[in-house]
Order: sequence, then C-alpha cells, then structure tokens
Amino acid sequence: MKSEVEAPGAQQPALPATLRGQPQWRRLALVSDLHLGPQAPRTTAAFLGWLRGPARRADALLILGDLFETWVGDDLLEQAPADEHHAVCEALAALSAGGCSVAVQRGNRDFLLGEHFARRCGARLIDDPCLLDLGTQRILLSHGDALCIDDHAYLRWRATCRDPRWQAGFLAQPLAQRQQQALAAREQSRQRQAAMEQLGDADPGEARKWLLDAKAPWMIHGHTHRPRDHWQDAQLRQVLSDWDLDQAARPRAQVLWLQPRPRWIGVEREDLSARPT
Repeated sequence: MKSEVEAPGAQQPALPATLRGQPQWRRLALVSDLHLGPQAPRTTAAFLGWLRGPARRADALLILGDLFETWVGDDLLEQAPADEHHAVCEALAALSAGGCSVAVQRGNRDFLLGEHFARRCGARLIDDPCLLDLGTQRILLSHGDALCIDDHAYLRWRATCRDPRWQAGFLAQPLAQRQQQALAAREQSRQRQAAMEQLGDADPGEARKWLLDAKAPWMIHGHTHRPRDHWQDAQLRQVLSDWDLDQAARPRAQVLWLQPRPRWIGVEREDLSARPT
C-alpha cells in the first residue's frame, strides 16, 4: 500500500529530543514490536534475513521499541555461548557498517537497553517520544505504551521500572536471577493479556495532545499491535504492526517505508508475513 502525505512548512522544534534526518536519507524503514528471542525462532530468523537483505535498501532504520521480548541488561552480550540476542546485534552492526543509520527506542519489554548494546550494534538510542525532523516534515516517534492512559496499573509499573534507582538495584543482581525474574514477569503478562477482552489501546485524545505540544501533524508508534492509519483534524497517527511468525493465528510482519521528497513523503507498508523464512 502506497500513499503520499503532504508536507507542511517548516516549524520550530518544540521537543528537546530531536532526530534530524540527513540529506542522503531517501528511504527510511520503521519497525516495532518484534519481540525477538529464543521463544520466537521463526520471527527472529525472518528479521535476521530481512536485515541481511532487503533492509540494505534503507538509508536509515528506526526501531520503535520492543526489539527483544526481554532485555535484562547489556551484560547479556557477555555471556557464552552466543544466542539470538548476539545474532541480532551482529546483524544490526553489519547493517550500520554498510552505511545505514540505525536508531532504537526502548519499549516496555526492553527498557533496559543501554549504551553498550548501542555500541555493539552501531546504533543510536533515541528518547521516547522523539521528534524526527525531515526538513519540512516533523514526525513524532514513540513506542506508544505511554499513550495507553487507561491502563493505570501498567503506567504505575512503567514509572517504577524507568526510575534509575530501581534499574540500578535490578542490574546489581546476578544475571541468572534477573533472567528468572524476567521469565516470571513475561508469564504474568501473558496471563493478564489472556484475561483481558482486548489489549489496551492508545488514547486518541492523549495522542492529539502530544502532537499539539510538539507542533507536529504526524505520529508513528507501535505497542498496541493494531496497525492502522488514524486521521483526525488534519493529524495522522500511524500504528506499526508487531512481528509474530511463531504463535499468531494470522502471521504478522510489516515494515513502514518513508521516502522523503521536497514537498511530500511517500509512505508504504510492506507485508513480509507471507515470505519464507
């Protein structure tokens, strides 16, 4: 699916977190919610294959959170033998070495991604939200979990686990102990989601407020696993697809491609779910 989005005139940035696009960026790829790891071998293999092939058409790759199902600290990369986490980092590093700019937001599953991870991948960690400046266009990027304001219990947990003091205490524990806690938390999350009639969705009013505060007409986020384009009052909110080629009744894997032009930006959702892994 391809479309064109009219680009308004340049506006003064309203947020301190800004990712400035480079003039040579003619194709940007955006993904989120891959949830990679040993529990998702087909999804992980598909993403690795994409990184080693079609992703090389991108001048920039933006990963908007939940690259991994769990991340209990960058010292994961020091353990042996190498596992799926190492393979993903090596593939991202190779993509970066080939000239593609890689930027990663932290999600609700991998909020402990740190600078050691970024260096291993040749990537840049970006804030959430982050304003992508593409010349005449400003796009607000977010993982999207903070937009789900009706989920009060989760927002309380989010505030706790993003506290530097909590993170320091958690990271001070032995790696194996952190991994066991992450497995237990993942199981609790799965049971909670199964008990809910539907996953929490992003609040349209909150999204509109974010866009007005940022003086941006366009937002791209993930987290909700509900890919769709939402138009309201000349504002566009695009929701990215999650990736699931292992457990989903309907396999999912999408890349959102942006192609900046002087007065417009081409937009394409590429569906990879039917491709062999």
